[in-house]
Amino acid sequence: MTHTTDMPKILIVDDDETSLKATQYQLIGKGIRPQTATSVDMAEMLIAQEMPEIIICDWTMPGRDGIDFVKSLRANSETAAIYFIMLTGRGGTDDKITALTHGADDYLEKPVKIAELQARIIVAKRIIKLQQQLVHHQKMQTYTEMAATVGHEINNPLTGLLGYLELVKKKIQQDNLTELNIERILQMIDRSYEQGKRIAEIVKKLTSLKDYRVKTYDDSIQMVDIDANNSTLSEP
Repeated sequence: MTHTTDMPKILIVDDDETSLKATQYQLIGKGIRPQTATSVDMAEMLIAQEMPEIIICDWTMPGRDGIDFVKSLRANSETAAIYFIMLTGRGGTDDKITALTHGADDYLEKPVKIAELQARIIVAKRIIKLQQQLVHHQKMQTYTEMAATVGHEINNPLTGLLGYLELVKKKIQQDNLTELNIERILQMIDRSYEQGKRIAEIVKKLTSLKDYRVKTYDDSIQMVDIDANNSTLSEP
């Protein structure tokens, strides 16, 4: 299904086919071509094929209803960020609170007025864009922190390792290797080995991180704290 670059991917879920088609055709008239489903199970199959950005879902349906659907979406990390607009014939404040507290992002009463729905979609697009920008910012911050960590934690032992190897090379290239020179070479090889083990341990810590804390180095540089105990990461 094709979409113009500025049109969000929308999925409408409603067991009432008359209401479903009415909403679908209204959006098509505005240049949006949504997917449709008449049940939550059908909607989940469509989501598995193509992830929508916005779901417009009726609350009251046989079997799994809109509340059950939005709760299952929020419980899944892959679908948790989908913008969810609940449709219902209920207009009470308590119903709105119920829908929002169970995970809906917005609430729209039926029958749907296209101008109002279009306005809600514009709001949804703005929020989705902000969420994407936030995720991008967080990723870039993570990359920066990790690069600073690698540069600081690995650069020191690596510099030492290369320095010792250079000294070993010079000692070996000497014409007359005395017993003292050989002893010093062995000492430098031992130190090189220790620096190599230190680098290996740092790499092991970095690759085993499931989550991390950040520490400040030199009063300004943010780095990953590779020595933080993973079991304490949830603590404030």
